[in-house]
Amino acid sequence: MAAVLCLIFLMLVCGPWLLYAYGLSNIVGRPEPAKIAVLSPENKALIWKEMQEHGAIQVEVLTPYDIYSLLLDKPYSVGSNLAWYVARNYNYDHLQDRRMVNWHISGEALTVWLTRHWSSDELLAKALEIRQSRVKP
Repeated sequence: MAAVLCLIFLMLVCGPWLLYAYGLSNIVGRPEPAKIAVLSPENKALIWKEMQEHGAIQVEVLTPYDIYSLLLDKPYSVGSNLAWYVARNYNYDHLQDRRMVNWHISGEALTVWLTRHWSSDELLAKALEIRQSRVKP
């Protein structure tokens, strides 16, 4: 019985980190920061609103353990929609294995990675760059 409890505890502690590592290993490279150097406060507010984010413009750093908040039906962290938008756009052309389960695991992993390695301003600039690249004259 103790061995089973230890195994369950170990999976709860290590499982999210293993999925995170697996998800990142399925992605070729990492997104490049936007070529846009500085955003105006108006552009920041516009992108923030378009990403359906609320509150102050400050992305919360995520960890692989935040997957548990999804399972417990807790609200998303501030900035996670923005980070997911950038991750989803990048993963569209950079996944080694595009099966649906890997799409979701890699998307979550890159979302976590982006919040840990990019600032709010970098994420906002990249989201604006993605939006502008989709609007062709």
